[in-house]
Parts: sequence; C-alpha cells; structure tokens
Amino acid sequence: MSNNASWGELLVGAYHQLENECEVVSYNNRSEEPGNQMEADVLAIDNDRESGEQHVYICEVVTHLKGNLYSGSPKDEEGWWMEYSNTSAYHRSLEKLWRKFSDNHRYVRQTFPHANEYSFEFWAPVVKGSKTEGPLIKGLNRLSEEFEKETDEKLELFINEKYTTRIDLLREKAEDDTSGRGAPAYRFLQILEHLR
Repeated sequence: MSNNASWGELLVGAYHQLENECEVVSYNNRSEEPGNQMEADVLAIDNDRESGEQHVYICEVVTHLKGNLYSGSPKDEEGWWMEYSNTSAYHRSLEKLWRKFSDNHRYVRQTFPHANEYSFEFWAPVVKGSKTEGPLIKGLNRLSEEFEKETDEKLELFINEKYTTRIDLLREKAEDDTSGRGAPAYRFLQILEHLR
C-alpha cells in the first residue's frame, strides 16, 4: 500500500482520482515544520489545465467498522466537544478531529497558498447514529459548523449513507472498466465487480 495508507484511505484516494479527476493523490502527508507533527490522511490535487485553477482536497479518514471513531479521554475538557454525550471516547473523537482539521487548514494554506479552492472532508463508512440522530453525529455536525466559523472554509462529512453513495459510484465505474488506473483500491473493486 502507498506510504502505509490504509484500505479506507486508498478508497478515498481512488474516489478523488477517478471521480474528481485529481492528478495527484498522496497519503499520510506530514508537515516538515519542526514542532508541528500534523498528518493528513489523503491529499488530492486537481489542476484544471483549461482554467489554470487548482483545487486541493484534504481528507481525514477513519475506517472503524463498529461505528466508534477514536478511543481515549479528551486532553481538553473545556472544549465544545464536551457537550456531546457523557462518553469520553466521543469527546476525544471530536476533539481529535477538531485539532486535525485545524492543523490541516494551516498546513494546506501554507503549502498551497495559491490554490483557488480547498475542500476539507471527513470520511467514515460507519458512525454510530442515523443521519441526524445520536450524540456523535450531532457532534460531527457541530465540528463542521465550528470549523466553518473559524476558517471560512466548509468541512464536508462523508459518513454512513453519504460514504456509501460515493463508494458505490466507484463500484459502478469499476463494473464497466477493466483498464489499470494506478489506484490499488479501485483495482480491487474492479476484480470484485468482474467475478463470474
């Protein structure tokens, strides 16, 4: 796997390569800045040759199939994330994602200062709760709102049904495609879709 990317990260990278036509997809990008140990799971870049515009996607990916995100207790018990449930793992998940996306925002703005558009995305196939119900789902929606207030950038949630819809697009494409695309997760879907 590329740069120790997980299968979930490879699926998200394949989505950006094939659906968003990103020429560059990179995994587990780390900042070279001393003292800043941030890491972005998937970084995808679409350079539109016709318009000359650049769109940078920065994604965090959590592929925990039981619906939990991160374990542990929050480091900061004063943050807005403490309002969601009485479960420390939910608090820790929201706090950790807040810090990751805050770091990702600084990193992408410094590294790609001339990009025309940035998309910040959180991808998880299974998150406890339905579309709008449950403390973790509500907390993720709050995360998105707080991120937009702080940065003037949107944070899109690709979780549960929305995640499935996007990966189904890849599966449908894989069903009619046999050519190599250089995306390991997509190749795996091609194999599954062409089984006889």
